[in-house]
Amino acid sequence: MVKSIELRASITSSGLRLSHGKKGYDLEYPHNIWATYPVQSMRVLTDNLAYLLTINLPLVSRFRRVVYSTPKPFFEKQFRRMVLKGIPSSTHDYKQGTKDFVKKFLSTEVVFREGEMKKPFHEDVLGEGSIVPLSCGKDSLLTLAVAKEAGLNPVAVYVIDTVSPPENRIKIRHAKKLCKEQGIKLVFLKNNIEKLNDFETWNTMETCLGYMHMMTGFCFISLPMLHFYSADKILMGNQKDMDFPFVNKERIRTWPSTDQTSKATKEQHKMIQKMTNKQAGVYSLIRPLTNIAITKILHHRYPAFAKYQVSCDCLDASDETRWCHDCNKCARLSLFTHAAGKNPKKIGFKRNLLEKKHEKHYALFSGKAVDHYESSREARDQQLLAFLMALRLGVKGYLMDKFKKEYLEEAEHREKELRKKFFKVYPARLPKDCKDKVLSIYYEELMDLV
Repeated sequence: MVKSIELRASITSSGLRLSHGKKGYDLEYPHNIWATYPVQSMRVLTDNLAYLLTINLPLVSRFRRVVYSTPKPFFEKQFRRMVLKGIPSSTHDYKQGTKDFVKKFLSTEVVFREGEMKKPFHEDVLGEGSIVPLSCGKDSLLTLAVAKEAGLNPVAVYVIDTVSPPENRIKIRHAKKLCKEQGIKLVFLKNNIEKLNDFETWNTMETCLGYMHMMTGFCFISLPMLHFYSADKILMGNQKDMDFPFVNKERIRTWPSTDQTSKATKEQHKMIQKMTNKQAGVYSLIRPLTNIAITKILHHRYPAFAKYQVSCDCLDASDETRWCHDCNKCARLSLFTHAAGKNPKKIGFKRNLLEKKHEKHYALFSGKAVDHYESSREARDQQLLAFLMALRLGVKGYLMDKFKKEYLEEAEHREKELRKKFFKVYPARLPKDCKDKVLSIYYEELMDLV
């Protein structure tokens, strides 16, 4: 017998609820934001979010049939295409096969029960302003800082996903301090629906397959805030590295996060344009920049933002409070901070991540504990340049000695090429009203590094 789950969607006084049996999972907005959103728009948004926020549920559970109480969502095809493109990278770090999960997704029966599809409803009330998802990672911090300097009236939004309590506690504290200091509006949303995408909820194998929808999900979740704050931009923190492909373990060409590529952002832009009668769109101010360039600009130009950086995703499995000091992301960010001429202790690192035991965390050394975000040739080469820059700044450690012995000759031979590639300001689709200002910031900060 096919294992089935029924999800009932309803509009509440503060957002959206999805119910399964006797359990309810809520997406909660501040009451004043949700209450001012047009009822007709609420209904369209609910139909699309009910599917979008649970589209990966069959990949993390044993359900082969999902029944929704809502009509078919207007963007069903786009959402399904997003998942199919994201599976190859999401399976790369686990004992899971791309083809098996593509087959699993395509063979799952999805039923929409209620009424005809609702088309987007438009109300002409948008103005000028921007919504910025704030995670306190370097990408969102730089996006927020540049948006403020460029006069884009940013509203920072932190989404409490309820899946990672330790991570949320420190990030919420940092977000509050930062926005108070900078005079930036800060909104908290609570997204309990994400528990339906968590493998732990269904007691299945560990995976990240449940989170391929996160960026697209934020775009749609932002719609009531665009309305309330009279904003016309959603500013995602997607950098150039998301466009650097790699070949996964099954020899399939893919990207670190397909939901964050230039192509995906353009697709998200089109959908939000349809939902707002072309009055609002989706952009990434940091798309022209690579990881190492972002780190350099953030620490050099915006130290008041940089000091609140929290980018580790492994805090739930760690006794640490800000950085686990035992993953490839901590290692990379510590290295890039060194390369930017800053002491990693300034952003909370308590340990030296250039010791021998951390060799496994670096793409440059073909580390065994490197995830798919570090699997491209560009990721390896960025570290090659970062080690060279750190060495010249006098940084010490076992891995610095190993770099000097095994990679220094390559780094010096390729230095001009590496600097040109990773400190380049790449062409990107930016909002017309701030493009010149944003690019001038980047050229000013990077001109001496190319």
